[in-house]
Amino acid sequence: MMQELNAFIAIYEKIGYSCYKVSATKNKEIEVLRKLTKDKTTLVSGHSGVGKSTLVNAMDNKLDLRVGEISDVHFKGKHTTTFAEMHPLSFGGFIIDTPGIKELGLVDMEKEEIADYFPEMRALRNSCKFNNCMHINEPKCAVLAAVENGEIAQSRYNSYLGIINGEEMEHTNYE
Repeated sequence: MMQELNAFIAIYEKIGYSCYKVSATKNKEIEVLRKLTKDKTTLVSGHSGVGKSTLVNAMDNKLDLRVGEISDVHFKGKHTTTFAEMHPLSFGGFIIDTPGIKELGLVDMEKEEIADYFPEMRALRNSCKFNNCMHINEPKCAVLAAVENGEIAQSRYNSYLGIINGEEMEHTNYE
């Protein structure tokens, strides 16, 4: 599990995202989140039942947000938060706990724009032979070449194709 998590983190850090290994249930590295969110307004978002409210409670023990039990079968919580609510943090700032996301959809976005939301693809868009390249099967596509040689993670490219094709994306929970 930890090897999978490290591989996942490496993919996202390579494209410029900061990643932190924290655990609300084990109270591991929660102080990192407190420092990151101190005196800021932060929104917590993610799939239903992954522990967003549990994480917020761990960050500030003065909050007592309602949380559900973890399923022994799916190892996930139940959809508990029903509306977005902003809470003041005792150490400064505010946190917005949101209901879980069941699925994502495209709103006012053309399929031709989707690659621009993937930083690693956006960086290569001017290197494709065609300026309207969709990065699917076009000849001399810089994105396809980058996927082929491992510069772009296959999982990220699969996410891109899933969005293009309107498929619901799978997600993985890590402890």
